[in-house]
Amino acid sequence: MQRPGEPPTLSAFDVGCVVIGGILGVGIFFTPRVVALAVAGPGEVVAAWAIGGLIAALGAMVFAELSARVPGHGGMFVYIHRAFGARPSFLYGWANWLVIQAGAMAVIALVLVDYAAQVVGAAAPPSDGVRVGIAAAAILTFTALNAFGLRVGRGVQNGLTVVKVVAVFGLVLLGCFAFQVDEQPPIAIPSGSAAGQDGLVTRLAAAMLPVLFSFGGWQQGSFVAGAARRPRDVAIGVMGGVAVVVVAYLGVNLTFLALLGFEGARASEAIGADAVRVALTPFGLGDAGARWLAALVVVSSLGILNTICLAPPFVLHAMSKEGLFPEAVGRLHPTRHVPVVAVLVQGLWAVALLAATHAWALAQGDAGAGDVLGFLLDGVVFVDWLFFGLCGLAMFRLRRAGHGDAGGGYRVRYPRVVAGAFTLFALAVTTGAVATNPRASVAGLAVCAVGGLIDLRRRRPRGGR
Repeated sequence: MQRPGEPPTLSAFDVGCVVIGGILGVGIFFTPRVVALAVAGPGEVVAAWAIGGLIAALGAMVFAELSARVPGHGGMFVYIHRAFGARPSFLYGWANWLVIQAGAMAVIALVLVDYAAQVVGAAAPPSDGVRVGIAAAAILTFTALNAFGLRVGRGVQNGLTVVKVVAVFGLVLLGCFAFQVDEQPPIAIPSGSAAGQDGLVTRLAAAMLPVLFSFGGWQQGSFVAGAARRPRDVAIGVMGGVAVVVVAYLGVNLTFLALLGFEGARASEAIGADAVRVALTPFGLGDAGARWLAALVVVSSLGILNTICLAPPFVLHAMSKEGLFPEAVGRLHPTRHVPVVAVLVQGLWAVALLAATHAWALAQGDAGAGDVLGFLLDGVVFVDWLFFGLCGLAMFRLRRAGHGDAGGGYRVRYPRVVAGAFTLFALAVTTGAVATNPRASVAGLAVCAVGGLIDLRRRRPRGGR
């Protein structure tokens, strides 16, 4: 047990729970249908998720080495800062705080409210105003928990992650033990799809966008690297966490295909709920399937909320230490060992962003807060992966400069192949994101442009003309 005043120590298991919490979210219960619609058969579904797992593994190895070469809190921010300087690292930190993390927190909180209503059997879905109010309360609750200290946040994170992983693998086991039924579930099966008319490479390329968006999040473990007992614990936690998620994602997709069939998976509007219903029907519990799946989504949402409240504030802490954010934000509490002000700044900004998007939605009259937030997140997807690619280049640059060679720790075998492949994949994702959603991508560029203007203003000498 950690004594008062004792430096915080995160084990490899703790870091792995942060990584799993950042990746294993609600998307896996919905995106498999999108992937199935993009390809021509079940083998291609499995291939798409396997390729996504490979890319995630490459990213995990890159981040594992970077965490050893550039130890301390901040993850992607400090890697980019050491390799390329203050300006690109500030742009990453700015976008990460302003939209990527706050927007994700707001969207997940709204998802939490929607599925919690299903769990409790609400007669009707809550109004948008009620959803926003409860979502804001959830964000503030987890913000307060993590402001109490790293020990509290770690305990909540580990507990939620264990429950989530057990539940997801329980779904996989349920699919394995549920005997096959002759009749397909009551889902309208389409007569055909244009996906089969495309070439294999084109189909897999279309499927990779939702797959890779589902796999993103391993960087969360690097944000809190400064609290790890040993540098290798970060590497083990990041790579081990990604490995658990890869196995879970492949298992869930194989379960969906086994229970619904390929055409059923493509046609289902709620693939997770339909699969659970089919699995539970032989046990006389088919009607409880949707509620069971909703409970699993709620647990996943809680885990992601805590992950974002725990890890990303350390990016603001690192920015402050480099003089790129107000000094008060970077101070670690002497006994809680967290940047309390940074935790509050991030949580309160997420609530403000949620309220602002709700007000905007009311003014427009044709969308909800979740729709507006979803548009914002689509806009920064390519920005996020652009910085992932920059981290791959950072590994090349830091290796060439010999930065961190004396520090020991994890080193990637065949580094040029690993970092080069990861960088190319990241570039492909950014290109695909812009091609599929150009309007949202322009919004993402606007966020970076505002950050660039603020950076120029910050650098301007005072007292000059």
